[in-house]
Amino acid sequence: MLSRRTLFARATHAAVAACCIALGANRATAQDYPTKPVQLIVPFAAGGAADIIGRTIAEKLSQTWGQQVVVENRGGAGSNIGINAAAKSAPDGYTLVLASIAVAVNPWLFKSMPYDPVKDLTPLTLALETPNVVLVPPSSPIKNIKDLIAFAKEKAASGGATYGSAGVGSSLHLAAEVFRQQAKVEMTHVPYRGSSPALTDLMAGRIDLMFDNASTALPQVQGGSLRAIAVTTKERIAALPDVPTISESGLPGFELANWWAIFGPGQMPPALAERISGDIRKVLADPDVQKRFADVSGRVIASSPQELAAHLAQESAKWKQIVETAGIRGSQ
Repeated sequence: MLSRRTLFARATHAAVAACCIALGANRATAQDYPTKPVQLIVPFAAGGAADIIGRTIAEKLSQTWGQQVVVENRGGAGSNIGINAAAKSAPDGYTLVLASIAVAVNPWLFKSMPYDPVKDLTPLTLALETPNVVLVPPSSPIKNIKDLIAFAKEKAASGGATYGSAGVGSSLHLAAEVFRQQAKVEMTHVPYRGSSPALTDLMAGRIDLMFDNASTALPQVQGGSLRAIAVTTKERIAALPDVPTISESGLPGFELANWWAIFGPGQMPPALAERISGDIRKVLADPDVQKRFADVSGRVIASSPQELAAHLAQESAKWKQIVETAGIRGSQ
C-alpha cells in the first residue's frame, strides 16, 4: 500500500501536469485562432451608427485573420437580446459582441437582466466614442444652450420643452436627461420607436429639440433640415467646427459621449482574450479605419482589456446614480 505522502506527491504532480497541459492548450488556442469564421453580434438594427462601426471592424478583422468575420444584427430590449446571446455563447473567441454605453446603463434601467455584464462578459477593447449633438428645427427661436435653458424655464408651467428620443432608456434619452438634471430645467420626454421618426417630427416642428448621434444627424444639419446648437463632448468636432460644446455654452463641465466596446463571452482564456484584443487594436490603428470613423465624428480609443474593465465599472457607477435620480425604467 502506498503511503499517504506518496499519494499526496502523485496527486500534486498530476495537478501540476494538468495545469501545464491547460496552459499549453490555452497558448495553442490563442496562437492558432481563428480556424473558422467568427461572428460579431451587433445588438442594434442595421443601418445605424453601431452597424457602421461593427461592419468596419469586421471587414478589417477578416483581412487580418484570413477568416470571415460575419456581422449579425440582433436588436431588441435596449441591446440586451444581442448581448445576452453573446454572453451565453462558448468562450472560444468565435462569438464577439459590439456593445454600447447600454451595457453600463441597462442593469440599473431594467428590473431583471438576462446576463451580468461583469460575470458573463470578457472585456476586450474600448473601441471608440462618438458625440451627440443637440438639434432644433431651423425655425426654432432656440439658437444656443442659454436660449434652450431659458425656453425650458419659460415653458415649465406646461411641462417644459419637449424632446424626442429613440425610446425610453436609449442613449439619446439618457443624454437629454443628463442635460435636464445639470441644467435644472423641466423637459417632457417624447419617446419614439427609433431615431428616424423622432427626427421627422423634429423637422416638422412637432417637438422642440432632440439629442442625436452626430453620425446620423450630420446629413440633416449639413442639408439645412435641422440646426445643431451644441455638441455633448468635451471638445468641438471636426465635422461641425462652428458648433460649440455644451460646456462652453452655459453648462461648464458638461461632457457626455456614446462609447462602443467589444466583449467576448465570460470566462474566455486570458491568452485568447489578449490575442483578440491586440488584433482589434491593430485594426483600430489602421489609417483607413480611423478615417472612416472620423467621417462620422468617432474618436478611436483602442484600450486594453484591463482598461475596458475599469471603464465599465466607472460608467456603471455613474449611470446608476443618473438613472435612479431620474426614476427611469425600461420595458422589461
